[in-house]
Amino acid sequence: MFVTGHGPFPSYLLRFNLRTHDKCSCGEKGDPMHYATKCPFTLSWLFQTPTVSLKLQWLKNILTNNFSRTRLRLLMRLICDENNLIVEDNN
Repeated sequence: MFVTGHGPFPSYLLRFNLRTHDKCSCGEKGDPMHYATKCPFTLSWLFQTPTVSLKLQWLKNILTNNFSRTRLRLLMRLICDENNLIVEDNN
């Protein structure tokens, strides 16, 4: 879900008109990178924000490191289970 962006992310759901906006409850764009690096609602699971030029290497490192993959899986589970807390719904 994180790599493809498919899932309960406002940025993804907006494309299918399942949301009226792509914002997280904190007010920023609700895409996978936001939830993994900046969102105050996922503070316990945050990764360090990569620079634009190193984003691909950062992603590769996360996906090849067992500990990082586990943290990413837990983050995705949190987003799925607690979606109503982290996704603002103005429908």
